[in-house]
Amino acid sequence: MTLAWAAADSIDDVLERMDAIDAALPHDDGVAYFNRMYRQVTHYVDAAVDKGFFQAGDFLERLDVHFGNLFFEAYAADREGRPVPPAWAPLFESRAKPRTHPIQFALAGMNAHICHDLPVAVITTCREAGVVPDDDTPEHHDFTLTNDVLGVAYPTVKSWFSTGVVATLDDAAGTVDDALARWGIETARAAAWGVARVMHGLHDNPRMLRVFADGHRAAVSLTSRGMLL
Repeated sequence: MTLAWAAADSIDDVLERMDAIDAALPHDDGVAYFNRMYRQVTHYVDAAVDKGFFQAGDFLERLDVHFGNLFFEAYAADREGRPVPPAWAPLFESRAKPRTHPIQFALAGMNAHICHDLPVAVITTCREAGVVPDDDTPEHHDFTLTNDVLGVAYPTVKSWFSTGVVATLDDAAGTVDDALARWGIETARAAAWGVARVMHGLHDNPRMLRVFADGHRAAVSLTSRGMLL
């Protein structure tokens, strides 16, 4: 097992594994586009935690670790020839698809990671911390406050998809602003917290939890496939 595949235990570990993935993949690989964007955003979150920006910094750090490991699990499955988790399958299957813009790969990865993986990471972190994913808690406050950190990262991420060697979007793809605005990171993250609350509420009803999770997973996968058309 390579470094990039091993489970992380800190945000530094997460960043180290992202660096290893970036070094292992061709620059124009669809998964690489997502990984580079995710790595940049994680740097901003790590700096905010270190500066004491959050009330529940320990919770945010553990959330980022569990969150990152779900991506690494998908990456490891692909490298080892195992089935990739369904939410991630569209990105990994289409990573070399011609006439696909870098922003499409990035959005498909964000969709899989935020809409599907983030609720799972919230549940895992809450159980580890002995808290519940309720609103109006320090954990939810910081989860929402993270949107401000992502807002700071937005101009840098945007520039990668609009200039330089990354890509030039044509008229059919629209502008980077439009693409990111249509998807809506803040809305997606808010929905992810809501999904986590539903999953937590269904904890004592395994059958309903499985039905809900299966349906949610299928919806996320379908959305990603649409993004990659």
